Amino acid sequence: MSDAEVEEGGTLASAVNADRLATLGMLMAGIAHEINTPLGALASNHDVVKRSLTRLHDILADDVVDEQELQEVRKIVRALKGTLRVNDLAVERVLALVGSLRRFGSPDRAEVDRVGVEEGFDTALTLLRHRMGTGVEVRLDLEELPPIECFPVEINQLFMNLLLNAVQAIQGHGDGTGVITVRGRRCGDGVLVEIQDTGPGIAPKLQERIFEPGFTTRDGRVGMGLGLLISRQIVDRHGGSIQVRSVPGEGATFSVFLPSSLPTDAGTP
Repeated sequence: MSDAEVEEGGTLASAVNADRLATLGMLMAGIAHEINTPLGALASNHDVVKRSLTRLHDILADDVVDEQELQEVRKIVRALKGTLRVNDLAVERVLALVGSLRRFGSPDRAEVDRVGVEEGFDTALTLLRHRMGTGVEVRLDLEELPPIECFPVEINQLFMNLLLNAVQAIQGHGDGTGVITVRGRRCGDGVLVEIQDTGPGIAPKLQERIFEPGFTTRDGRVGMGLGLLISRQIVDRHGGSIQVRSVPGEGATFSVFLPSSLPTDAGTP
């Protein structure tokens, strides 16, 4: 898809879909690792449960339990309770990842729905967790926000793009550590969300070009792709606005306003 084609409103859905698949492809190794870790714990604990149940069966086989066996039974039960607590956490983690993948990647989701923007952040942060590692801290300051009428798949991609952009800015700067602050509040007839990073910032002369096709400030090179361009188009389609503020050396802040209802000319994906 050429830059000119992306500029056409009728091809935005295709651009969002391609951008979503490219993002998933880039994150897939981390997502696989995130799923494999709790699955490994479940597999290991499954073996513990089997061996414990076998031992309990042996103890109870003769219908006589002496004091020593009773102590062993109590020890096994305590161990199993601890194992099940670990399993609960592992299952919750897998379910969260699978749910995030479904929300982010499913093309079958309702085209238009009224949802909270928090869902987009939850989805993106869950999928980005491994990509961020331990060097990027995320701070959330979200007021109770009203749901907005939107194309949920596009809103998920919007926040994924902006958060990924912040992660890359931090990891490509200094020692690769920093903070992303996400703020959200009601603003008139809609919501205002700000994503602030502690990366290198953007020079004033470059800020007006930040949403151009292929533009990036990473390593001083152009070629990031269409992520920010698509983000701007998603916001435009929803009747909102997006701005960037930055002081070189002090990071950047992307501000997104989304109205509570879609404009009448929003069309369909």
